[in-house]
Amino acid sequence: MRGWKLLLIVVLAGPMAMLIRAEAADNSFGGTPLPEQVAYLNKCEDFFIGNGLVGGGGTGNGTWNFLVGPDYTCPNYLRSEEVRLVVDGVEQSLTMDVHRARKTGVFYGTRTIGDLKVYLIDYVVVGKPCVARLIRIENESHDRPHTVSVQAYIVPITGPGHSDWISLDGNGLQAGIGLKLDTSLKCVVGHLCTNWTNRYALIAFNEKANAISLTQGGYLLQTVSRLIPPETSSEIGLDHYLHYEGQSDRHYIELVQQRNILKDLAGSIAWWQGWFDGVAPQYSLSQIKDKRARDLVEGGLAILKMNECRDGGIVANERGWDMSYVRDAYCGLRGLTAFGHFEESKRFIEWLDHQYNVHGLIPNAAPGGSDTYVHPNGNNGVWCSEANAIAEVTALYILAARDYYKGTHDLQTLRNVNISLRYAMEAQLKYADTNDDRMEFSGDETELCGAVDIKSTGFDRKLAKYWSMSSVALCSASLDFYIQYLIARGDNPASYLNLREKRTLNLYDEQSKFKDVLEKDFWRTNLPECPAGFHDWFRTKNNNSWPSGRIVNFTLFPIFYGTPMKYPERAKCDVSAMKQFFDPATRCLPLVGKAGERSLGHDLGYLLWGLVACDDPEKNAVYDALVNGPTVRCWGTYNEAYDADGSPNANSLRTFETGVNLSAIGKYWAVGSSNSGMSQCHANQVTNLSAK
Repeated sequence: MRGWKLLLIVVLAGPMAMLIRAEAADNSFGGTPLPEQVAYLNKCEDFFIGNGLVGGGGTGNGTWNFLVGPDYTCPNYLRSEEVRLVVDGVEQSLTMDVHRARKTGVFYGTRTIGDLKVYLIDYVVVGKPCVARLIRIENESHDRPHTVSVQAYIVPITGPGHSDWISLDGNGLQAGIGLKLDTSLKCVVGHLCTNWTNRYALIAFNEKANAISLTQGGYLLQTVSRLIPPETSSEIGLDHYLHYEGQSDRHYIELVQQRNILKDLAGSIAWWQGWFDGVAPQYSLSQIKDKRARDLVEGGLAILKMNECRDGGIVANERGWDMSYVRDAYCGLRGLTAFGHFEESKRFIEWLDHQYNVHGLIPNAAPGGSDTYVHPNGNNGVWCSEANAIAEVTALYILAARDYYKGTHDLQTLRNVNISLRYAMEAQLKYADTNDDRMEFSGDETELCGAVDIKSTGFDRKLAKYWSMSSVALCSASLDFYIQYLIARGDNPASYLNLREKRTLNLYDEQSKFKDVLEKDFWRTNLPECPAGFHDWFRTKNNNSWPSGRIVNFTLFPIFYGTPMKYPERAKCDVSAMKQFFDPATRCLPLVGKAGERSLGHDLGYLLWGLVACDDPEKNAVYDALVNGPTVRCWGTYNEAYDADGSPNANSLRTFETGVNLSAIGKYWAVGSSNSGMSQCHANQVTNLSAK
């Protein structure tokens, strides 16, 4: 049995001697067990780790290619970072399969090199602008020591706006690599948002470097060699401190060398486990009786949480669209609240209220960590703040408040943001009143973004030509809750003083108008393939003509977003009409309802949510497609769009699509409800589906 005896060892490294400590190997890290690895849900792909302030990530094989911060809306510093070992004088690769650690946002892999078992663990220090990689080397030999050093090959992104150098410690010795991103750079996939201030990174081992040398395109850092006796282990940390101007490299080198890497890792694991466990029992992931779905939801929740910025915004996907888009954030919050995580909604509501107070509008998107810029909504291809008020983001802000209030009954938080909530509602009412209670598209709906070719539907992107069903549905749903909110405040919705219009409104009457518009302008019964009728997604302004093709998601908007209807049974007809476009052979739902066409990542989620709400038996096949089909990615997230065969586009780790799909899975299993869980018969049925 291995003991815990502390060993003091003199290590010879060239002419220098170094006194180090090694401990008998055990299965914990400073007394904290490393959680089990979660199996891949699809082929391995890039991953992301972050704490809202800084982030990093790699390809899933032990090599990094991503480093950002401070704050998420930030250019990438890193082209590549590869950790290697030198064992008894021979350089060894650490290529490995990296997995997420159970119930955490920590990622790690293991590799065996002869007698050595090596762990490479990637995590973010809780509350600190530090992304870390812990390398643990266990000598499993009973009688053979090994001399080991750790190398880090770092290749920064170079070119205009990027700088890099060797950093010195307080004694003038080489200790790390410094990187800079200046204000000439852009943050969001190379456009939209400027890097509003200079940012810096310091990469260094948590102990003295033996040497730093230039390599082709980058740098090689290497630790002093150490002797690892039989049946003992040793740990080394490679830290990445991200910071703004104001402190020298020397200051951050000192911080790196003061860090207790085992304590940092233990703190990260404990924080994550506390977050997953800190929900009411009815929201527990144990309610999901399908193991694969449980793994999927756990991984998706971890990524959603890591996409949350420290100021409350939520990025669309940090490795790509790294601003907080309201529609993406709202749908991500649907996934979080479906499993009992409500604090993120509160922070997002407060963040949007702050954006309103700074900029005077509810933006389409804004950066994380800065008030220097917002991206307003657009209309007819022209971006302008006035068009922002038409639809979508204003409604989604109110719906985020609805979902938060429904889960917490925290009225005070909504009272605190009353002015911006009022603006969001009155802005919609103004545009509806101007247009006889009809509304245009917002200008940036995901379904119209170009990820799927929708020309076959008759839509030509000149938004001002059309009246939008989805905009009316969102406005009506938000007004429905706004009325409830006023009642909770003790106000009378029948005599509401509209400050924007300086007139008194009966909001019940306004709600009835929207119901009438949905019925009169968008309820369609003249399509042979949908004989029971459905809500179609637009009408042209000049002749009131219908679209020539479907947008499946838009017809599912009313039921997913909770739009009240003059005839409530219409919601079931919408779902029934759209489910015919689901292809059980490919397990995909083409956005335009045509076989062989592309889909968006949340199409199946919208449909599953509606099928469960209507208790339609087709829900089992769609659940199977969402959980076991081709669209779910390695870490439990979904991409923006897919080819007809399920091949994803480049926008991965997405907040929007992942949130919608997780909320649908939660609804399928009745997570959060008083009767959460399923009958054993239903659970067995799902287990059989998962085994396909």
